Amino acid sequence: MEVKPLMQKVLESKNKRNYASVTLLAYTGMRISEALSICLYDFNLQTGECIIRNGKGEKQRTVLMNTQIINALRDYLKDRSRYSAAETSKFLFVSKKNENLNRTVVNRIFQQYSPKITPHQLRHFFCTNAIEKGLSIHEVANQAGHSNINTTLLYTNPDKAKLKRKMELL
Repeated sequence: MEVKPLMQKVLESKNKRNYASVTLLAYTGMRISEALSICLYDFNLQTGECIIRNGKGEKQRTVLMNTQIINALRDYLKDRSRYSAAETSKFLFVSKKNENLNRTVVNRIFQQYSPKITPHQLRHFFCTNAIEKGLSIHEVANQAGHSNINTTLLYTNPDKAKLKRKMELL
């Protein structure tokens, strides 16, 4: 999946809101609806935690954020006041016209940078990447908000080259 080039393009565009949202999705496994409903009081950059209040099935969970996400959010928060709705909006991600970004606008933003990658594909990227980096299935399921680890397994895409090397060991 071409996630790294996408993130690089977004970074180079110098749009800090877009970069923060892409980084958050890629490295937390959040659903787009969850990311768009984050309020300013739902996260703590000191502890690297974000509360998802209305996850699927109305479940609440705490999602951990890595340094890359925290830095992207810090940069965006410095810029956030430039959006007209920022003063009155409780939402983290504001748009030019409304108090929060909506799914349609985010999909359009993604199309700008890559015709192939959608916000949902970043969820797949997160699950696969997290498992490859050593997180357990249970840890990934918890972070992604899956109540059943079989759902998490559906999101993982084994690397073909690695799979081929392992097959040769048989």
